Amino acid sequence: MLAPAAVLRAQSQEAPILQQSYTPPAREGSILFFIQDIQRQTGISISYSSSFLHLNKKVQLTGNEHSTGQVLNTILQGTGIQAAAINGKIFLLRESSQTQYYTISGFIKEENSKEVIIGASVYDPVTRRGAISNAYGFFSVQVPDSCTSITFSHVGYETYMLPLPLSEARQMEVYMKPRNPLQTVVVNGDQDSVTLQAGYIKMPVGYVSNFPALLGEKDVLKSLQLYPGASSSLESSSNLLVRGGNADQNLYLLDGVPLYHTGHLFGLFSVFNGDAVKDVSLYKDAFPARYGGRLSSVVDIRTRDGNMKEWHGKATLSPVSISTELEGPLVKDKSAMFLSFRRSLIDAYGRELTRRYGKYALYDVNFKLNQLIDDKNRIYLSFYKGQDNMFIPREVMDFNLLDDYKFAWSNITAALKWTRVISPKVFTNTTATYSRFVNLFSQRSDFKLSSGEPLQINGKGVSRVRDIALHNETEYTISNIQKLSFGGGYTYHNFAPTAYSTNLDGGDAIKRPAPKYYMSEFTLYGEDELRLFDDRLTLRPGLHFGALAQSGSFYSSLQPRLMVRWDLPQQQYVQASYAHMTQFIHQLTTPVINLPTDLWVPSTENIKPETAFSYSLSYQKQWGNKWRFNVNLYYKLLKDIVTTNTVLNIFDNSDQWEKKVISGNGYNYGSELLLEKNTGRLTGIFSYTLSWAWREFRGFNGGKMYPFKEDRRHNLSLALKYRLKPGWNISASWKFASGAPFTLPAQIFPDYDWGRNINGQLDGRTSPFAYTQLNYLPFITRLNDFRLNPVHHLDLGTTVYLGATRSIRHTLTGGVYNVYSRSNPFIVSYDQFVTNNDSEIYPLQLYQYSLFRTLPYISYTLKF
Repeated sequence: MLAPAAVLRAQSQEAPILQQSYTPPAREGSILFFIQDIQRQTGISISYSSSFLHLNKKVQLTGNEHSTGQVLNTILQGTGIQAAAINGKIFLLRESSQTQYYTISGFIKEENSKEVIIGASVYDPVTRRGAISNAYGFFSVQVPDSCTSITFSHVGYETYMLPLPLSEARQMEVYMKPRNPLQTVVVNGDQDSVTLQAGYIKMPVGYVSNFPALLGEKDVLKSLQLYPGASSSLESSSNLLVRGGNADQNLYLLDGVPLYHTGHLFGLFSVFNGDAVKDVSLYKDAFPARYGGRLSSVVDIRTRDGNMKEWHGKATLSPVSISTELEGPLVKDKSAMFLSFRRSLIDAYGRELTRRYGKYALYDVNFKLNQLIDDKNRIYLSFYKGQDNMFIPREVMDFNLLDDYKFAWSNITAALKWTRVISPKVFTNTTATYSRFVNLFSQRSDFKLSSGEPLQINGKGVSRVRDIALHNETEYTISNIQKLSFGGGYTYHNFAPTAYSTNLDGGDAIKRPAPKYYMSEFTLYGEDELRLFDDRLTLRPGLHFGALAQSGSFYSSLQPRLMVRWDLPQQQYVQASYAHMTQFIHQLTTPVINLPTDLWVPSTENIKPETAFSYSLSYQKQWGNKWRFNVNLYYKLLKDIVTTNTVLNIFDNSDQWEKKVISGNGYNYGSELLLEKNTGRLTGIFSYTLSWAWREFRGFNGGKMYPFKEDRRHNLSLALKYRLKPGWNISASWKFASGAPFTLPAQIFPDYDWGRNINGQLDGRTSPFAYTQLNYLPFITRLNDFRLNPVHHLDLGTTVYLGATRSIRHTLTGGVYNVYSRSNPFIVSYDQFVTNNDSEIYPLQLYQYSLFRTLPYISYTLKF
């Protein structure tokens, strides 16, 4: 029966039993239905093996079949099986000795909410080949006709096994049950685990609540800082620095939309509400070809789709904020919505706090609509807005200010996505996006004229970035060993770096607008992923093309990418990668903290795009699902990176900002080590990074290399979580980072001309204390030749399930930040203080300012 059909073809062609008249009882039915009916009507015996013949597959006749052979040829078409007549019987045989494959595709969803599951594994347990569901839950896998089942698995869900063959060829919807549903509800993903490969971290949002957080605020970016290669510039900052790069060298995507500012409260919290985020992916190297536009990393964040089965809600109250969420079906099993809102409570603590420090408030809103059109088409609509407002009046008690200051900055993003299954092997996503970042600054000053009349001067500054884009991404699964990805897009940029206006006592404003830039950016990419030698060797070559066009300049860049991975026995692998990245836009930053006054500017005729050439080599070893060890070596060469030769921000309205920008080179290299325990009552992370980051600018430091301001020689994190019993866990984390480089002058000289009348004109460097206080000029021999004190702190936390009343569940979270009250440097500067009555002047010296000492927190959450 297993002999090749070619040997019997001559006998089959003349066999009368295949020409025997037969009238099918129906036009549609399963293969088994027609085989059994042929045997019943004609009495002919038909022999076959069900191991490679899918008997339940639905087939359709054309209506022109009038014999047994014609019917069999139609129902067996495309199966790789042929009918042969031997000794008065019909045998169904393979056309060749090779195994035949067929494609299974569809969407993987959570059983309760019908939300799609990202990153689920689909594989044949026999051949151990398969696929991974993409960012929209879609998978496509080819299985041999001898396959009896396929397995679906994910760290957060129970493994599901689907028997084969299927009753009919159709697009599937696979539903997986959450693992440990009590823990999922109460502890926000106690079962969640991070997917980690060399240069890539995929973190479900439930992982964010595993460890202590500043003031109890869950922050996805701070959670990423537990892993090697990702750190922050300052203590407790959400500002993410990856492998010695600038903050602007990270591409932040929220549902596919770029974000230009990611900090609330000067970077102490990120704009990503932990309740709204579904999962987070961080790429440090081995960048897929679809990503471009930044040098250091890609942070791809997806928000929740909404529950298609039931309505649910959640509210959390902490010392600094209140957040709520609501999700549910608009039309059951067809459409769903998700809405979350978060607002700070700092401004609600009373007038005393406002009088001492000013007034501050923030809020953010996430909304998503998920509409299922049919089994092949789906539409997503997402929206985000975040707003910060700060007012510092001159009357604040802790400062002696002469002016009133107002700051307001906001992000708005919107995305409309259309996903379509073109065929079982082809999936495409088309996205239209809008992104806007606006920063407003205003200042009010009062002066008295010689006549004694008061005069009020008002100033207002505006900085803005706006993008409108259209992109397409397509995946074509050729086979289990080869998948193509390709696509492209267009982005319209509008940059208005700084525009400033002033007026006197409500009179006509004196406007000094800076130039605006209107640009077009084009991208194309293609990538081929190959798995060879029984999946031991994985190759992923890719090419990304980017171009920026505007009046007066045009830049284009071909950016090759390559990833090679070799799987070794006993869950080990080694991986090497190369990536060429180009960045067409730049951020001109202040030298201290993550202020929204930083300027985003484009590449121009005088400022070239930045480029990076990244190389990495890594090794990983796993022991089952419990332990994971990873070590990475990396080297990155940066060219044409930019900095300023002065402090340049929204306060500086000069339209000659290009003349203050200089370009140079950078060199980042180091090693990363990770040891992680994923399962069991005790889980944890130990990570260590040894790194160097150098910069080289002509005219700086005598043209010699110097340590970059974000150079941290040693970064170490240790985070542990222990489950005392179901519904109650305790956690601890300890972080250490070497001190930041700091420029210490060799000598300081008094500047006697400060604020004095010289040749009939007042020196422009006036000081409010010029009549009592001298200005000093530093003499600097080398940049960043000293280091500040290292930063380290121990944090403790606990999460307790308080029980449930009817459909409401209660959870309490508490902890202590900086248990041993470490005084970590936040800002270090030379200052000379003067008393209120100017009777005493303190000596000029170096001061260290710290932000947080020991700080307890507690928050309460209810779900319904």
